[in-house]
Amino acid sequence: MEDGELLRKLRRGDPGALERVVRRYTPYVSAVIRCQMGGMARAEDVEELSANVFVTLWQQRAALKTDHLRGWLGVVARNEARSLLRRLPQPPAPEEDSILVAGEEPETAVLRREQDRFVREAVLAMGQPDREIFLRHYYYNQTCRAIAATLGMTEEAVKARLKRGRAKLKAVIQEGGYDCELEHF
Repeated sequence: MEDGELLRKLRRGDPGALERVVRRYTPYVSAVIRCQMGGMARAEDVEELSANVFVTLWQQRAALKTDHLRGWLGVVARNEARSLLRRLPQPPAPEEDSILVAGEEPETAVLRREQDRFVREAVLAMGQPDREIFLRHYYYNQTCRAIAATLGMTEEAVKARLKRGRAKLKAVIQEGGYDCELEHF
């Protein structure tokens, strides 16, 4: 059965369609959740979040405005994982990330670690509250709204500080002689 037909049956409230969606997409949804959570993914968390995704699908079935079931499930799975990450206690930022990427040349790995260390030091050298905002947003995946509420700021102020912080960080990185691609920032 194609996704379009499954969506039509879901919108009509057919529980058999939900069962088919669960069987077909559980591995995909679980993979998205594990990817978002990185090393913090416990099996029971992945299972619970996956179930939440399918419960959300069932609850919102009548209002679904998509023809792309897989994409919709992926977005909901990602959001569920990020929500859980925000609720978990925050470990301190790691001192040294020394993970070797499979197939990476040792020289490349050393250069990458050196650049990572430089960037980390640049972020840690930021004044407060910019450093905290940066770490909360980019390391802990907190939303601007959540950061603003925690720090007693407006969401617009947090966004402005992130923008200025990115510009300052880019300048520091370039002054240090490194290529600067802050896409992930």
